[in-house]
Amino acid sequence: MLRLAMTAQNPVRTVDDFGQASEAWVNVAVLHCHIEVASTSETMDDRGPAIRTDWRILASFHPSVNTRSRLLWNDRGTERTFNVRACWDRDQRRRRLEIEATEVLP
Repeated sequence: MLRLAMTAQNPVRTVDDFGQASEAWVNVAVLHCHIEVASTSETMDDRGPAIRTDWRILASFHPSVNTRSRLLWNDRGTERTFNVRACWDRDQRRRRLEIEATEVLP
């Protein structure tokens, strides 16, 4: 059932050689997942049409995955990025995470 592998990343603050603060991403886990589309919506703003796709992801449990995390999925050579909007351990047994995520479109 959990056939896909996604890399979970969390943000870390770093400082470069010039003392400038920036944010980088560090890999925290490889999660086995099942992914399905939850909803797609289209809006119009000053920059033109914007499409938002929300996904429902069922994943193996990892304590470091939270709402600041993002998930990376290599889909047949194309890397896709998902920002975690919500995640919870529904049965409180630390076996599965239910994740709501929004895909970051290029």
